[in-house]
Amino acid sequence: MHINRLSKLRQKMDERHIDALLVTCIQNIFYLSGFTGSTAALIVTDKDCRILVDPRYTVQARYECQDVVVHEYAGKSTIAAVAELVNELDIKKLGYEANHLTISSFRELRKNVRAEIKLRLTRDIVEGLRRVKDEREIELIRRAAAIADQAYKSIIGEIKPGMSEKDVALAIDFTLRKLGADKEAFETIAAAGPNSACPHASPTNAVLKPGQFLKMDFGAKYMHYNSDITRTICLGKASAKQRKVYQIVLDAQLKAIEAIAPGKIGKEIDAVARDYIASMGYGKNFGHGLGHAIGIDVHDGPGFSTTSDIVLKPGMVLTVEPGIYIEGWGGVRIEDDVVVTETGAEVITTSPKQLVCV
Repeated sequence: MHINRLSKLRQKMDERHIDALLVTCIQNIFYLSGFTGSTAALIVTDKDCRILVDPRYTVQARYECQDVVVHEYAGKSTIAAVAELVNELDIKKLGYEANHLTISSFRELRKNVRAEIKLRLTRDIVEGLRRVKDEREIELIRRAAAIADQAYKSIIGEIKPGMSEKDVALAIDFTLRKLGADKEAFETIAAAGPNSACPHASPTNAVLKPGQFLKMDFGAKYMHYNSDITRTICLGKASAKQRKVYQIVLDAQLKAIEAIAPGKIGKEIDAVARDYIASMGYGKNFGHGLGHAIGIDVHDGPGFSTTSDIVLKPGMVLTVEPGIYIEGWGGVRIEDDVVVTETGAEVITTSPKQLVCV
């Protein structure tokens, strides 16, 4: 698996006329080598792949990185160790990840690497490879999605007025782990009433009251891959306005999912949901993008937004999450994870989407 990814990376390096690539983004290091520690650097050449770790991670790297040469360093910075290794290589151009290397680290690298070695800025080489998931990655995301679905099914019967937002979030987090998640994919959102009008509200001590919306946005991390789901329910009987707004959001999501297909552009899919919500009179109440890629990171790359030029390809996994947020009243968001297929999209989060009243 990692050998195949390295082969694809080397093709990208060759296209950019780079002899070696320094990888410092820890998620990219995991993707290319399997290393799960928190500190390392990776150097990929046309011949081999080498990981540099300090003594805390040497044994772990040897165990996890079967196709990678492990170098241990101590008593120096990671960049200093990288420079020493690079100086031993027969290379002329070293690429580095501009989005992940600080200015100070770049200066240290330039100071310590042989003057004749040119440093070449690169952006999103590995991230570009990560956008299309392989079968194993999709399998892990499916499992993470199944855990999130099971958690929603489990906790929906526990929620009632009188609980706090924090109570709900804690119940979700506990259930995710009990069902097999390694941990939560991100801080769980449980936002009721006026708080539900904040797209990324943090849970508070606010008490759930009859007549309110409760928006729950959560996900499971399973073997380093994430899921992300949002469901909005009503506490007690829903009003006519609540049912109307909910149905608009649901219809917008279904229309957007139906429009997904290989070759489509991200902003085209965003426009399907956004234009529909606007046609129903709530355009100013949908302020965020329609969705994002998901994988090793929760936000694993570009997805659906008004400016997204990403071209959809089979194997991409993205969220579709339209919303309507009305300050002082409440908000609705419905979110699912979808896999782009050869002919359209497969929704892999399967929790029911009809409006639930508890």
